[in-house]
Amino acid sequence: MDGTRLADRIAFGGGMAARKAGVICDAYRPRDGACPIVAANRLVRLGVLVLPVSGSVRGPAPLGLPYRQLVLDQAYVRGGDYVAGPAGTFLVVNNEPPAPVLGARCNETLSIWRPAAQAVPGINPYGAILDAGARGVLAGFPAALLPARGGTHAEAGLPDDTRAPGYIAAVAAVEGLAPDVADVVRDARGRQFVIDQAELFGGIWRLALSASIV
Repeated sequence: MDGTRLADRIAFGGGMAARKAGVICDAYRPRDGACPIVAANRLVRLGVLVLPVSGSVRGPAPLGLPYRQLVLDQAYVRGGDYVAGPAGTFLVVNNEPPAPVLGARCNETLSIWRPAAQAVPGINPYGAILDAGARGVLAGFPAALLPARGGTHAEAGLPDDTRAPGYIAAVAAVEGLAPDVADVVRDARGRQFVIDQAELFGGIWRLALSASIV
């Protein structure tokens, strides 16, 4: 049996196990910058069994870690897809058969905006980020958002400057739409962040964020 055949049999077995012991979910694939969890983006309805990353059922998943092992028919999903159902909404981080699917439980909904560039070189009016001049990149994307160690100080470097808390977000990648450093991120609770670093891993973006005071 070659590797392709083995991966196919493992994927089929995962689908059988999920139909018996899991729950029925819908898989979605983003096609543009609008909210991906809509009927037009639905790929398939399939069984999904959610386990801790270790695959063990002897204990619960660790608190505060969003990553889970998703047991399903791997032939139907790829990195950057979403799987939504009774167990929650999960972002497929990677799918590399014969290894299990790695998913991240989404706990926030993020929108990404790109501030308008300065109109003319040299001296310009006050350059704060204004909604009127910002262009939408992604809107209403489920994401995993977690606090990160460290943070950043204000550039002024004053003694009483407080450290802005840092965060890490994982969100689906869409062809032709790339988050960039200094883009603005807003969540469903009205919090605002600035992208410090954006890294593409397969079908997802890993974003390093700093909280922004508005």
